[in-house]
Amino acid sequence: MRKRRIKKNFWFDEDEDNTLKNLSNLSGKTEVQVIRKLIKGTTIKEKPPQEFYHTMKELLQLRKEIKTIKDLSKYTRELDTKRVDKTLKGIDELRMRLAEKYLK
Repeated sequence: MRKRRIKKNFWFDEDEDNTLKNLSNLSGKTEVQVIRKLIKGTTIKEKPPQEFYHTMKELLQLRKEIKTIKDLSKYTRELDTKRVDKTLKGIDELRMRLAEKYLK
């Protein structure tokens, strides 16, 4: 059974319609999702740029690499220091890029 059973119709003027469309485009959500969030009192945030998602993907890859190193060292009883150094260098580079982009 549907959760939302009550239908509402709204009339907007040109400015209100443009504002709703702009909020929808900026947030990457549908107009209905924007209205529901506004009714609940949630602020509408702008959708992050595509670069954000690429950075998050890099961060996930570094996490996977660290987990792999941990798992291998558990079974072999040895630590691959070259691999650890490479991963740490990747983390440092990512940290520097983020600091340059968002903090300076």
